[in-house]
Amino acid sequence: MENFIAYNPTKLVFGKGSIAQLGKELQPYGKKALVVIGKGSVKQNGILEAVYQQLTAAGVSYTLYEGIKSNPIYQDADAAVAQAKIFQADMLIAVGGGSVIDSAKAIAAGYYVEHSVWDFYLRKAPAPTKALPIFAVLTLAATGTEMNMFTVLQSDDEKAKHGYGSPLLYPKVSFLDPEYTYSVPQNYTAYGVADLIAHSLEQFFDTSHSPLSDAYAAEIIRLAMHYGLEVHQNPQSYEARANIMWLATSALNGSLAAGKLGGDFGVHGIEHCLSVLFDIAHGAGLSIVYPAWMRHFYSQIEGKLTFLAQRTLHEKATANDFIVALENFFTTINTPIRLAKAGIGKDKHALILENLKQNNPKGRFFKLTATDYSSILELMA
Repeated sequence: MENFIAYNPTKLVFGKGSIAQLGKELQPYGKKALVVIGKGSVKQNGILEAVYQQLTAAGVSYTLYEGIKSNPIYQDADAAVAQAKIFQADMLIAVGGGSVIDSAKAIAAGYYVEHSVWDFYLRKAPAPTKALPIFAVLTLAATGTEMNMFTVLQSDDEKAKHGYGSPLLYPKVSFLDPEYTYSVPQNYTAYGVADLIAHSLEQFFDTSHSPLSDAYAAEIIRLAMHYGLEVHQNPQSYEARANIMWLATSALNGSLAAGKLGGDFGVHGIEHCLSVLFDIAHGAGLSIVYPAWMRHFYSQIEGKLTFLAQRTLHEKATANDFIVALENFFTTINTPIRLAKAGIGKDKHALILENLKQNNPKGRFFKLTATDYSSILELMA
């Protein structure tokens, strides 16, 4: 078991009506907020209005930045930084899913500097020394960004997607009301489930030995498959929505990292190439890449796959049983397991390989080379 530091300063307010505490939580941080949203669904379902009511009651003035994409781009973050500076914002309120919250983190870091936020992601700029406080109102269970310090943005021009992290970017408070996810379409609900499973797998496939973290990862995957199927069959189930929401947060809030070396995350690197090329939903890309990655590295991870199989299926299950069960689960909830199912034909393989070589995802423990890219791509087809 490796040495580790456990640190997570984000306060989580979970459950029905949790938004009622937003105004109180904002009080120590100022009186002017930049509210950041996606393409407007939170306007239609009343969530944004509930946020506005809390701000008004707390005496907080606000301005809105709207239009964050599902695969967020750094140009939106830069534009929002400019708006926040003009408004002289004291804080950021992200109302949406992972793309909105990740963008808010970039805006928070960019507020006190003059360069593009993209320079942080390219490691061209020094780490931020201060950032605007972030408050997150989560509307999609998927990324776990509501309770961690990481953010991912992309450049459409460069066909590149990069992550960044700083302890300054933990949200101060995140509000998780499972009822806010009722209006999420079934496909994006499924992509969120695939995302949380992928986060658990990335940390599980680590060469270090941390029995509690491994057991925790396996249990998150088992429960995600159980409640993922339930929410697919009954989208208005509060119990299923609540469990999926908490599982997604737990998968990437540091809980699975204790005693580990940091996880592999090679699959995420491969998927990022799909996102920037085809604007595919992140979770959909992960459900395509992960089974192929596991088959490619099967001989090296058979023991770990067997552990997962016996923890998530039954005590006599084999390594291959786990891969098959995971594919069957993804298929049942209608998230793709092959590129063709996502409308990406073999005529695009050369483009994908070119982008993989350009961005060079490596994997921390299961090293990826150009030969691996080609093999995994064939398994993804």
